[in-house]
Amino acid sequence: MSDILAALKPAELATWYRRLADAVDRNRGDLKVSLAALLLRHWLDNRDPSSSFIFDAPDHVWNHSLLREAWEFHRRVFLSEEQARFTGGLKKWAGVIPRLLGHPPFPKWDGGMPLSMDYSSLVETPLRYQLTGDKADKDLLTSLRGFQLKTTVVLTATSLRKGDRWKINFQSFQSKILDRYDFDYKEHFTVDNPDYGSKAQTAVEPALNKITVYHTNAKRLEDAALAAPYDVESRPRQVADARLMGAAEVEARLP
Repeated sequence: MSDILAALKPAELATWYRRLADAVDRNRGDLKVSLAALLLRHWLDNRDPSSSFIFDAPDHVWNHSLLREAWEFHRRVFLSEEQARFTGGLKKWAGVIPRLLGHPPFPKWDGGMPLSMDYSSLVETPLRYQLTGDKADKDLLTSLRGFQLKTTVVLTATSLRKGDRWKINFQSFQSKILDRYDFDYKEHFTVDNPDYGSKAQTAVEPALNKITVYHTNAKRLEDAALAAPYDVESRPRQVADARLMGAAEVEARLP
């Protein structure tokens, strides 16, 4: 497959990417905000690769089933129902039970004071969304794709006086998204051609409704100082789902 955009000069290429962002925004359907368009425009405006972009994640991101699945996993980790996963494939028990038992490196927690904990895990957006996903799926795929979801909770515990059983209450359940907006220069992605049907002299292949974008073009723009990668961080948001915030009973012992 030929690289149609390779013939464009960097300034022309930057303009084409902006037309792409505008087209994505126009075609966002019932989404209030296109996160893909927002982050692509910021990449085009950015000149500092060490910078961070703080944003409000739209509802269709917060309400997505992928985040829901991640939060359910995080809750199980906090309740020590499932082991936490760490870099390199390492798994170990975390959450309330090692703290109730006072297992090193955790000091023993008697439940008397609120306990704050946080945990992050990778959320990967399936590539199949490009063909099978709805508007929200595709926006998540083309904006964040793979990202870290960090959840911070505040818990209290009450002894139930039944053996080693405790009631755990979630006082707070906040989460935020962390990512690096950049491109894998070895990859490519097929998008709707923003110039499809255009009569403008600057239009790129207006007879094609789809166009393959090789990310070597993103590198060309960055090398020409017409765009730059950056860190992404959403503002924290309280997760209000009663099933995630609901109290739970645990037994202070590990397998």
